[in-house]
This record gives sequence, C-alpha cells and structure tokens, in this order.
Amino acid sequence: MSGDLPGALGALEAGFEPGDLADFNAYVASSGGQGAMAMGHLLYGRRHIDRAAWFFGQAALANPGDLSAQNNLAALLTELAVADPARNAGLLPVALQAARAAVALAPDSAAAQNTLGNAARAAGQGAEAVAAHERAVALAPDEALYWTNLARARAAMGDMQGAAEALARAHALDPNGPAVRYTAAALPGVAVPYRQQLARQCSVDFRCGQICPGGITGGVMRVTCEMENGSARLACQEGQPYATSYNCQEEFPEYGILIPGLNSGFSVSLPGFSAHVLVDGDGQVRVRVEGGISAGRLGVYVGADGRWSPSNGASFDRFRGGVRFNILPRAAGGGSPVDERAGQYGHPPAHIELEGNSGGPTTLGVEAYNAGLIST
Repeated sequence: MSGDLPGALGALEAGFEPGDLADFNAYVASSGGQGAMAMGHLLYGRRHIDRAAWFFGQAALANPGDLSAQNNLAALLTELAVADPARNAGLLPVALQAARAAVALAPDSAAAQNTLGNAARAAGQGAEAVAAHERAVALAPDEALYWTNLARARAAMGDMQGAAEALARAHALDPNGPAVRYTAAALPGVAVPYRQQLARQCSVDFRCGQICPGGITGGVMRVTCEMENGSARLACQEGQPYATSYNCQEEFPEYGILIPGLNSGFSVSLPGFSAHVLVDGDGQVRVRVEGGISAGRLGVYVGADGRWSPSNGASFDRFRGGVRFNILPRAAGGGSPVDERAGQYGHPPAHIELEGNSGGPTTLGVEAYNAGLIST
C-alpha cells in the first residue's frame, strides 16, 4: 500500500458502522476540505482515531498542500499502526508519505518534524527518525515532548547514552510531565546513563534563605523549606516528579513556631472591652472580641468570634450577646476589690450568664472567669 492514500482510507472504512460511510461521504461532498478538517478535529477530541484519520485523509485528498491535513493524517495513522500493528501496519507507508509531505511544505515546523520522526521510527526508518527529532528539538528546544521522542528514536538505534541525554533534557524542562515518566519507564536500557545525567543536572535550589521571612518564625520556616528542597533534589536525581519551588508565605501559620498540641495566644482587656487571640496547635488562629458596660453586679455585653489569616485579616462568623450577674459580694459589702475589678474587665470570678448567639440556642449557665461550670 506504499503511498496509497485511497487504499488506506478504504482500510479505515472497513471498521465503520453500517451507514456511517454514506453519511461521512455526504458530509464531505457538501462541506469540502475545510469541513472535513473540522470534523476530524471534533472526532479526534472524542478519541475516534480511525474516523478522525479518515476525515483528515479526505482533506488531504482535496488539498494536498494543506499542512495541517497532511500532518494530522500522518500522526493519526501512526498512532493506529502502533496501537494495533497486526491490523494496521499497512497504514505506516501512507503515514510516512504524509509526514514527509508536511515537512516539505514547512521544513521549519517543529510539529511536522516531530510527526515525521514518530512515523519514521514506527516504520523502522531509524536514521530518518533521529534526524527529524533532532531538527524538532533544534526548532523548539523548550518542548519536553520532542526531547522524549528524540530519546525514543536514539534508543531504537542503540544509542543509549544519547537517549539518556535527551531524556534528561526533557526531565529538566518538565519533571512532572507524563511524557517524561512514560518514556523513562519505556526505555529501561537507558536507566543507568539517565540517572548519571540527572545526578549532574539536579541542582534544585528553592533559595530558602531569600524567600523565607526573618525572625524566629522565618528561621523555622526556612528549615522546613530546606527539608523540602532536599526531598525535591533527591526525587529529581531518581527521575521522579519533584517540586520546583517553595512559598514560605503560603505555609503560614501551619509552619513557624507552632508545636502540635500546644496552644498559645494573648489577650487585651480594658474596662468595657476585651480582645483575645488564640493560636491552636494545628495552626488555626481564632479571634474573640467583646465589649459592654456594667453597673454594680450587672453587666451587658456583645461580642464576636472569628478567625485571622495573613491574607484576609480578621473575619467574624459568630456574634454573641448576653447579660452577666456577678454572684460574689462587692468590695463595699466585704468582697474582694480584685474580684470586683476583674468583673469590670469582663472576667467576673463567679457569675450567672444568659447568652444568645447567631450560631446556636440561648444558654443559661454559671461561669468562673468566663469558663463554664454549669450550663443549660
């Protein structure tokens, strides 16, 4: 079937559902080559590779000078042949012819050179495949996929060192990309030289000393950053996906001076007002503010609970209000002046409290320094 595009299309038609071919031919007759291209892209997106290839072939027949039609036809015929060699090996000569036609139309197209390399490698034309892939990476040196295909072509020719160099270059460009992982797994013969290449090029540097803030918190965060940097460097050397950067700011407050299980914080209290900040051991920063007035043993207050974050500041999602009655005697009646002063600051040593809040039912309880003893 060498160079026989109509024959290749006939082979594809043998797998179509009854009635499909008549509908496809009617569509091509009414819409022409551009309609065939559009339908090819639509079917390829839905992974109907044989039907997409047929439409690209119709577009190539209608306009042999259409670069996209020739390149897409070559790519899909190659994919079909590689996926099922026993059934579709006869498609490779047509794929190779279409790929060569695409390169002739646009010699400086990296995509066309890459397609030619894949078709030539599948057809057993190793030297042509290597040359095409080398041309592709020269035209698009930052495209990791092209470097992985060059690695495959060199390995097929027995050049394991050259394959390892190409694969390492792809790894440097896209360490987490599927093309790099799949190619490394598919070429076990390059494992040793590939690791040697990675060991020389894996100089992962998060610049922890520059990106992490100063002070005690920044120092601990910098240690965490350095640990992550070491893990990334090791993963790189093993050919595994790895982080390429670190953001100290995003880790606050999970990292810093916080110790799991240890709560810390501070409070500010004035007559009629108090604010409390609690940093939980799990990194949650909770905020409570409260204000009110008192007359004798009776006090009325309103308050709000919320959280604080470095990016959004304080936000409140629960609001409270209530009445407190100090059950200890006042200083004038023999009570402690300290206890009376604590009540004025919103922390009576012992009191009855009736509180309503936006997040639940009204409660009545007995508290000591705002810590509940009895509640209903």
